[in-house]
Amino acid sequence: MTTPLAPAQPVEVDAAIVGGGIAGIWLLNLLQAKGYRAVLFEGRTLGGSQTLASQGMIHGGLKYALGGKLTGASEAIGRMPAQWRECLAGTGSVNLAGLQPLSEDYFMFAADSTLGRLTGFFASKTLRGRIEKVDRADYPAALKPLDGVVYRLNDFVLDTTALLGRLLAPVKHLTYQHEVKPEHLRPDGSGWGIVTPAGMVRARRLILCAGTGSGPLLGALDTEPPRLQTRPLHQVLVRHRALQPLYAHCLTGIRRPEPRLTITSHREPHGDAWLWYLGGSLATEGVSLGENALIDHARAELRTCVPWLDWSKATFDTLRIDRAEPYQTQGTRPDEAFAWSSGASIVCWPTKLSLAPDLGERVLSLLDPPAAPALPPTELHLPAARLGQPPWCPSG
Repeated sequence: MTTPLAPAQPVEVDAAIVGGGIAGIWLLNLLQAKGYRAVLFEGRTLGGSQTLASQGMIHGGLKYALGGKLTGASEAIGRMPAQWRECLAGTGSVNLAGLQPLSEDYFMFAADSTLGRLTGFFASKTLRGRIEKVDRADYPAALKPLDGVVYRLNDFVLDTTALLGRLLAPVKHLTYQHEVKPEHLRPDGSGWGIVTPAGMVRARRLILCAGTGSGPLLGALDTEPPRLQTRPLHQVLVRHRALQPLYAHCLTGIRRPEPRLTITSHREPHGDAWLWYLGGSLATEGVSLGENALIDHARAELRTCVPWLDWSKATFDTLRIDRAEPYQTQGTRPDEAFAWSSGASIVCWPTKLSLAPDLGERVLSLLDPPAAPALPPTELHLPAARLGQPPWCPSG
């Protein structure tokens, strides 16, 4: 098999995106829809570092207000569920028509008498339309045995594999398997040259959105770039033959303004059984714990939050994740999506899956209009980027 010859002239594009998680693939869709010529480079697998390991929640930030008052973080993200629903309806900034949510509902639950002043906060006028108390007859099946309260949020859950597949469909021909390294970048005054095995790609703008993978590339920029921080998680996968699907935050006896457990549910790759994917305080506290200690802790937390199941019969796995974000004093969580521009460079981090539409707006505001005519770029002789696997799949 012969290798195709690289083009004699550089391939000209308006934007070269580095990183194929939710940020990069969302931006590629958005730029294509706006008439920009863009390509995306991914060094590993699409979504394989953070996106496919996320819990898929599209939320309005109420879980950031568990101190009993609305916060900057809870308000910054508050409009995101509505924007995502517009996209699902085919009327938003990115067309996700045909993608069905994994769950249309997300819940909060707690044993009786453990919410304290949060009970009044949830019933306040300030949260009208964002949370409602659920009648016992309407509890989700997995919570029917609960002796407590259940609230429904205006949040929903997406299957991240299906989401990336839907985003990839119209732009697959523009995504390439190629690890961009600092030595591949060539500033040329009015843009960037990117060296690839298929020849030079010349981009009017270089957009770095590779999560932690952007770190090594920041030093190659021609101005002082933003700093990267990582906030680790240690999440838990639990399997039990009696599990039913559940998408909920457990607030039973919470010790800090964060859900005790954040639960999403997924089908086992083979068969009809369900597994639960656990985050929340469990995952943040678990960063300092080894795998066995975290499993013991998870088993104890489940006995407190879901005491009607026999958790001695469950099996557990753990997963460490590093979330990539712009640097914050004392390592705190950023409230908003982040996009920084200098010269021909843009550096961005969505900070949360939910904030992808917000990130798109921010990046668009930093771009000049697309060059005319708005034609697709010349095809590069590089392999297509491959979609990754979520952590509950055998090869994930």
